[in-house]
Amino acid sequence: MRLDRIDLNKLQVFFSVVEEGGVAGAGRALGRTPSAVSQSISSLEGVLGQKLFDRTGQRMVLTRGGQLLHERFGAYQRALTRVVDEIANERGEVRGTVRIGLFLGFPRKRFASFVSSFTSRHPAAGMRVFYASADELAQRLTRNRLDFAFSFRPSGALPGVEATQLFERELVLVSGKKHFKGGFDRGELTRVPIVDYYQGDPLIDRWAQRHLGTKAPRLEPKVWAATTDLVLDLVLEQAGVAVLPLDLVAQHIGRGRLRILRPGRRRLVDHLWLLEPPGAFRDVTQAAFRSAVTREFARSDGQVG
Repeated sequence: MRLDRIDLNKLQVFFSVVEEGGVAGAGRALGRTPSAVSQSISSLEGVLGQKLFDRTGQRMVLTRGGQLLHERFGAYQRALTRVVDEIANERGEVRGTVRIGLFLGFPRKRFASFVSSFTSRHPAAGMRVFYASADELAQRLTRNRLDFAFSFRPSGALPGVEATQLFERELVLVSGKKHFKGGFDRGELTRVPIVDYYQGDPLIDRWAQRHLGTKAPRLEPKVWAATTDLVLDLVLEQAGVAVLPLDLVAQHIGRGRLRILRPGRRRLVDHLWLLEPPGAFRDVTQAAFRSAVTREFARSDGQVG
């Protein structure tokens, strides 16, 4: 049966009869006559084709179907009350869920630290994280299926997405002890295994163009690992060399597990962007999240020699 065939007001009357212990009590609670309450119940039973009460004298006892309807309608009311309360948020509390989209290369450890801090500060707030390509994140934003997205591209593939630059990070070519034992060598770069992210946009090509210019050799990655964390793990396991964010590898460089390969003094810099629909409504929780993000991620990454 389709729900639009049922008058929801009659469901409320039914619920009041049960909660108030009878027709008279429901009439007082709803400001209706007992006759009007009885007619509403009879009409609802007619639509459902089921008796909701067994009537014995003045007593009204719920049938099995009536018990089920009372239980489920009660749950529906409680859920609806929570939703309305969350939307209205008359006390201006930071609560509810923020829907976040992340690009696969996003610095997840830094984001995990931010999430932990934000949810500790606002215990009634939660987050739902979705991973996708930059194009899909932009599409989800324009369809209001995300509240915010993080990306290394400022606008995605679609118009109508507002981008705020958060921070810049230097990208460096790093190696373990197995490769480049004598320091950077252009010839060795063509022979060592290279780990990269996406076949459609090799990061090693950007690095080579930036540091080696028109004389950059053609480089063929051996492993496409997609996520920054996996690329780092592969380099630490001596599976090859890769371009990684400086802030992510700094601790490993300090411990001597990795080293930066620098052909010169040039730097390859990328930026992190916060994407959102322009002019979108921001409730208290979303506004608090955006403010916290811009504070946390407005800093440039530190430098390591």
